[in-house]
Formats: sequence, structure tokens, C-alpha cells
Amino acid sequence: MTSASARVVFVAVALAVGFAVRDVATQAIERVTITLPAAVSFAVTNVGSSTAGISSSPGLQFSGAVLKINRGVRASVKADGDFVPPSGTAIPASRVSWTTSNVVNGVASNGTLSKTLYTQLYQGNDNATSGSVDIAWQLAAPGVPLRAGAHVLTLRWKL
Repeated sequence: MTSASARVVFVAVALAVGFAVRDVATQAIERVTITLPAAVSFAVTNVGSSTAGISSSPGLQFSGAVLKINRGVRASVKADGDFVPPSGTAIPASRVSWTTSNVVNGVASNGTLSKTLYTQLYQGNDNATSGSVDIAWQLAAPGVPLRAGAHVLTLRWKL
């Protein structure tokens, strides 16, 4: 590492996303508003230790769900690639993991980011109109060599 500290940032998506889907066979419209963290940052001060993430919001929330009977909201996540460094070595996306807590109207899973596969983070209960889960992000020790500066990772959510 060429500096005493590095700032590692990953960007998830916009804060609130509304979805509406029309089932052509039944003409039913399904819709839900989902709120996700817009960004999580890791202020890495020691490349030999893990670092807790600082999130723009506590986790995932959904509300106003109008779904067909016996369906629930599901959220899975994957990384678009590894962190993009200012220069030098990239931090692997697989160094990022999460733990879940305070689950409302569903079941949540702890996990580790992948560049190739979506990992399920939350499965809402059938017929739930709202729900939430708190997410604590963690960056495992990135190791050396690590260039100081903003390392950016973009996530893709499957909802």
C-alpha cells in the first residue's frame, strides 16, 4: 500500500425503485416499491484487517406490494466485476460479504458477493405487502499491494 489508508467504495443502485409487471395471460398487474442502499463505503485503515461498511441506508425495504396470490418479493445480488482501482491491483468482489438482521415479513440469508452468480439475500413471505431486512456489509482484509484512493464496485440486483 502506498498510503496509510485507502477508501474503498461500492455503489449498489438508486435508492428507490418501483416495479410494475403485467401478466399477459391474466391481465393482472404486479407492482412494488423497493428501497436499497445507494452506496456503501469502507474506510480501510489497515489492509491486514477486515473493515465494516458504512451504508447510506440500513438495508432493503419494500412496500406497496400488489402481487398475484401466494407470491413474494425476492432479492438477490451479484457484483458486475471486481473493484475498479485508481491504479494497480483490483480488490476481488468476493472479499465483500454481508450479514442480515431484523428481518420483517420474510427470511434473509448471509452471503458473499460473486461476479458470476446471483446470491439470494431476502425472500419475502407469500402475500406480504411490505417487509425489510437490515444489511451489515463487510470487506475482508484486502491485503497488499493496494493503492490508496477510491476503489469502486457496482452491484446488480435481481428483484
